[in-house]
Amino acid sequence: MQYDPTNPFIVQGDRTVLVEVDNPRYAEARDALAPFAELEKSPEHIHTYRLTNLSLWNAAAAGLTAAAMVEVLGKYSKFPLPTSLAPDLAETVSRYGRIKLERDGEKLRLVCPDRPLLEELARQPKVREYLGERIGR
Repeated sequence: MQYDPTNPFIVQGDRTVLVEVDNPRYAEARDALAPFAELEKSPEHIHTYRLTNLSLWNAAAAGLTAAAMVEVLGKYSKFPLPTSLAPDLAETVSRYGRIKLERDGEKLRLVCPDRPLLEELARQPKVREYLGERIGR
């Protein structure tokens, strides 16, 4: 992708997306970005969006793929996307759904078929305090 001054996005490596409000493509670009980004600041001329883990997972839950998100960012970006962005988004989106909370009567059960991930979670002090007896091994 080349520099395109007609596009409204400036996509940064820290997952920040700056959007020019006065750009003729602003409304179209904003609507394409909204399903997977959180609006952080909205001053008069430049709005700041952030691609958070939660916003990416919510988009994945709605059926949006990391490739589709990268396509939107590339379509509306003034500059080439940071090289680390596509793999970062793909890795983050791939984590969606690996862990689930399921209701079991009056209790909630943490379900994770990925044993190493479950072991890693069980070692986290902030998670461990909420875990009860293991049901399956």
